[in-house]
Amino acid sequence: MANLLKERYDALVARWVALPEERREALLRDFVVDYVYNSEKIENEELQFSTVREIVEKDAVTSYTGDVDVLVETRNLKLSWDLARVKLVEDPCLSEELIQQAQELVTMGTYREKLLLAGERPGTFKLENYVGGPAKIGLPSVEVPRAVGVLADDVNTELEKGKRSLTIAAYLHARLFEIHPFADGNGRTARLLMNGVLLAMGMPPIVIRAQDHAAYHAGLDIFHLEGDLSPFRRFLRNETLLTWEGLLD
Repeated sequence: MANLLKERYDALVARWVALPEERREALLRDFVVDYVYNSEKIENEELQFSTVREIVEKDAVTSYTGDVDVLVETRNLKLSWDLARVKLVEDPCLSEELIQQAQELVTMGTYREKLLLAGERPGTFKLENYVGGPAKIGLPSVEVPRAVGVLADDVNTELEKGKRSLTIAAYLHARLFEIHPFADGNGRTARLLMNGVLLAMGMPPIVIRAQDHAAYHAGLDIFHLEGDLSPFRRFLRNETLLTWEGLLD
């Protein structure tokens, strides 16, 4: 089963690479709405797809009566997507500064009063020992800067080889989520940077579907508890196929 999944994934990546650039760009324009919707839906169940489409395509909404913070977070994801595409595709290099800049855009204007009063700010590493996810993952705040620096070096070592590798993108996501370097927005930032690295390697980005959040967190928990990345990588392969199969033919 695992080998068949890998074969299907590798075949899809090959089709993606073979596409004319104009076709890939057209597909990516449609992808953004789906990516933003699902990445935010994991955090906010009330979000509607029609609302996301309006924000991404028109930078406006009509007839919305929900939480305004959801709108801000959704628009932030669109803005941060644009940043990741430009920064990582033009210069495939991950840095501590880029990770902080990405999180700042993801969480801009959304930090709760409690966090602000505690001195936490978007774009800066956490001051307190916040944790997240079902397994309550997160390093102590004093360990965060070094851990993020090591992670960036590990990713850049692989990017410099010029290969296409889902493994390094999966590791970036899983390890960044495990470090949990920020007071908020860690999951959204990890999903964003994973996709930025995939695009930098010439690979298709991934929609992690909100309805698959249990399997998503299970893969991350196994990596955290056992150091085994393979379940999370298999999950990402499957999500890639669900994102793109049928669209590339």
